Amino acid sequence: MRTRIVQMSTATAALLLALAVSRTETFAGSGPEKCLTTSTNVTSGPNSQGAEANCDAETGPINNAKAEASGSDADATSEASNGSDAKATAKGADSDATSIADGGSQTKATASGKDSDATADAEGGSQAKATAKGQNSDATATSAGGGEAKATASGVNADATASSTDGSNAKAIAKGTRSFAEASCSSSGCDVTALATNGSSAVGSDTNSPTCTKAHGGIAKVTSPMGNCN
Repeated sequence: MRTRIVQMSTATAALLLALAVSRTETFAGSGPEKCLTTSTNVTSGPNSQGAEANCDAETGPINNAKAEASGSDADATSEASNGSDAKATAKGADSDATSIADGGSQTKATASGKDSDATADAEGGSQAKATAKGQNSDATATSAGGGEAKATASGVNADATASSTDGSNAKAIAKGTRSFAEASCSSSGCDVTALATNGSSAVGSDTNSPTCTKAHGGIAKVTSPMGNCN
């Protein structure tokens, strides 16, 4: 009887182990990939869906690189160096977020939606924030020399680009399907804002006259040193 009990216990344990392994295999790799580092290169994933998060922070001054990716083949990459902070978040199939900060800068890139793309790149004590929300949306923000750039694209095929240098400020906002906004500033104290909604287009800078192309029911507006339009 004792031998039979031991055999039954062994069989039961084996069954429970098999179920546990099966459960682990079913759910392994289905969640988001995340990484956080202050002084090294860290990679999380790819998981079973192909999502991957990459974080790279140089040694020396305190750096913070954080990334999170979720969704089929989503990719989030953050790089921080020389006392900087970089954060990248990609959510959605084939979404891509890249955040690069150098020289005491701060960057944040957020891409949500299928094939969305967000890139934030800053150096020399600057700030850059790029947010892309919606299928095929694209947001790019670049800044240098103490500037601040912010690009926001929300809507299918919305596109926003902002670039600033030398302590200037640039903001581009594109809302709605196929809206396009571009703002660029390269001179000290410059401030440019471009807003486009519902398929409209707005482009402004400190070097050329602004252009506003309004779509039906939309808004196209630019404020810049070279003039305004709406």
